[in-house]
Amino acid sequence: MKKSMVKVIAVLAALVLTLLSACGTGNKEPEPTKAPEANEATAVPATQAPAVTEAPVVTDAPAITEAPAPTDVPATDVPADMPEVRDPGTEYYFDYTEYGEDYLVPDPNEAAGLENYEQGVLLFPQGHDPYVWIILEEPLPAAEYRYVAVRVMANKNDKNGQLRFATSTDDRGWAMLSFKYQTPGSWETLVFDLAQAALMNEDTMDGELTRIRIDPYDDEFDTEMLADEYTLLVESFALFTDPEKAQAYNGLYEWPEDPDKTPLPATATPDGGSTPAPTHRPTERPAGAPEVNDIGTEYYCDFTEYGDDEMAAGPNNAVLIEQEKEGMLLSPEAWDPYVWVVLDPKISASEFRYVALKVKAQANDKVGQIRFVTTTDSRGWPMIAFQYADPGDWEVIVLDLAEANFLNPDTLDGDLVRVRIDPYDDEADPQTDTMDETHVLLVESIAFFNDKAKAEAYTGLYKWSN
Repeated sequence: MKKSMVKVIAVLAALVLTLLSACGTGNKEPEPTKAPEANEATAVPATQAPAVTEAPVVTDAPAITEAPAPTDVPATDVPADMPEVRDPGTEYYFDYTEYGEDYLVPDPNEAAGLENYEQGVLLFPQGHDPYVWIILEEPLPAAEYRYVAVRVMANKNDKNGQLRFATSTDDRGWAMLSFKYQTPGSWETLVFDLAQAALMNEDTMDGELTRIRIDPYDDEFDTEMLADEYTLLVESFALFTDPEKAQAYNGLYEWPEDPDKTPLPATATPDGGSTPAPTHRPTERPAGAPEVNDIGTEYYCDFTEYGDDEMAAGPNNAVLIEQEKEGMLLSPEAWDPYVWVVLDPKISASEFRYVALKVKAQANDKVGQIRFVTTTDSRGWPMIAFQYADPGDWEVIVLDLAEANFLNPDTLDGDLVRVRIDPYDDEADPQTDTMDETHVLLVESIAFFNDKAKAEAYTGLYKWSN
């Protein structure tokens, strides 16, 4: 009996311990997993954003074998704090602030550097004879809109500035007014009467204004490039029919006292005389000029002594340009010779995509190249290489801009601004070598067509006897 009771008690005790143990296990929370301590071998470094650097200035296209990837430029947002807008007093004006859509076209040598600021475009020298063009896409009667006002902030005033212009009856671009800055370091408005310009023809003011040129500082007679402090900030440009309204023009915006671009201290104005007028060769077509061909287009550049179009060497001045009766003779002076041709007026790149070049080459052991800039692609990278077929004789080279390398998706959506001609490509040569005297090119003309058949039928501007 006692043994049975002991056995029963023992069994009950074991059962109670088992239940207590099960209950304790079910209510206990598991301990959290401890993360291992980081050490040099296991730690993952944080990703660091690259340092912000100034965008490089593209001076040439990349190697032909590697096309650059297009870069998306974000749209400019309108700042939250807009300056007060003034009444310009005319509907014909150009806004060069970050709020405007118009822009300035640099000279062919790109001697004028352009940089965008909130208050306008800053012009600064980066070569001899810097200037910019203002293109009037809707020409205005010169005699009616003869009063011009420009809102600027100059940094110095020891040199004169110049304003020149061209009209539909006088396309030379010689007509010129010289001026002096009065308040360097502060905003001022320059007002001009185009009818008072020097170097005009009798019919200059009879036509329509097509383009206006601004020379921030006249360095025509200097032997060295202007120093960095010769800058000009251009806010806006306006055209008037009323001289009183032009005199009352005070810019488009009410800017605060301290602009984003603070100019350097002004210099005193020296005593000096008038600025000598520039001299150029006459463009009148003389008697006995060669017979003119059927051109087939109204858009062309004439580089002969009978034409008034000109070309300019690249910024490295690696090419010698000499005026010949039959055209411009291009001779290599250093590595990578090329010239720029500025189109005025600009033309649609997609419509006038066929280009015909009348040339006479002396060698064909190297290819030539055409490159171009449009309003939607300012890089100057799009390029078409070509081979000369008849060295020693005249030939016409026809190219299709749509077949160029290094195009961006929107390159041909804009207007052609300028075209670059590389007579011979020497990119593969050491930069210390210069091509010999056989690598010269005589360029009579360049023409632009909206029809491929017309481009292929182009035989140049003149019937040369040789």
